Amino acid sequence: MSDDKRSGADNPGPRSENEEAAAAWEQSGCEREGFEHYYREGVALRKLGRYEEAVRAFEQALSLNAEDADAWRNHALALNQLDRGADALKSCQKALAIDPYNPRTWIVRGFALHILGRYEEAVVSYARAIELNPLGPDGRRAWNNRGAALDNLRRHEEAIESYEEAIMISPFDFYAWNNKGVSLSILGRQDEAVACFQKAIEIDPEYAVAWKNLAVAYRSLHREKEAEEAARIALDLGLN
Repeated sequence: MSDDKRSGADNPGPRSENEEAAAAWEQSGCEREGFEHYYREGVALRKLGRYEEAVRAFEQALSLNAEDADAWRNHALALNQLDRGADALKSCQKALAIDPYNPRTWIVRGFALHILGRYEEAVVSYARAIELNPLGPDGRRAWNNRGAALDNLRRHEEAIESYEEAIMISPFDFYAWNNKGVSLSILGRQDEAVACFQKAIEIDPEYAVAWKNLAVAYRSLHREKEAEEAARIALDLGLN
């Protein structure tokens, strides 16, 4: 799931909100030791994008309680952000040995397999998450990531169906709209792709990836003036 075209799993929220959460944690009266301290510290650090530190915090927590499935999952999630898919996969297996029915763990496992290029297995892992929770945020994320894995397998029609399932759950999921547009563009269905990228931009006008993809689709349709404008906006938003 390359960030230039597709979304990842469990992306951090807005930095300002995460910094406030971390500051509140630092100022709290919680004891500076024990499983709960290290676990919550790891979550705060992960949300701040400080993944190496988050991994160490989760490892401290797990040294005190190795039977907590959420800690293993969050450890894997931070490892995925560092592209350490093999290590993340091991942590997911630990989490699933404790709690095999958590859809989020299956999603994180799928992303680890995705990093490793094991796309068929990733599809199966996302499918298991969908089976456990077909609706809601977890279902949406699993459908979206399943689509990205299918795209990597060049099964683009199936990928589009997955993105459409994600959109049915959350019509304002600009990642899924963008991803659907990428699949349509690969299949040469540029007019439909343009509509998808425009929808993603309508939802989030500052989503630079969709602007860049829209520029590429416009060029394929020889709509050069519109392509130049979309590319300019993508550049202004920080995407070369």
